[in-house]
Amino acid sequence: MKEDRITELFRGELMECQVIETLLSDNGIPCFLRNYAHTAYGPIVSPAQMVIVMVMEKDRDRASALLSDCSIYTK
Repeated sequence: MKEDRITELFRGELMECQVIETLLSDNGIPCFLRNYAHTAYGPIVSPAQMVIVMVMEKDRDRASALLSDCSIYTK
């Protein structure tokens, strides 16, 4: 089912993705970050892998509309 699929919304630097994750969560859109690990010493991010914001397929259009005014969102 298309509604149950998880899809990529944005790919970028950790800080950008955290801002987008906060905006989406504050507006009731569930999301999570992929390619991101965190330890007691701080985040571990491989330069070869960008952090990805993931959302449900059914929320993608709403999330894109919400982020369309955000200067870091360019999709």
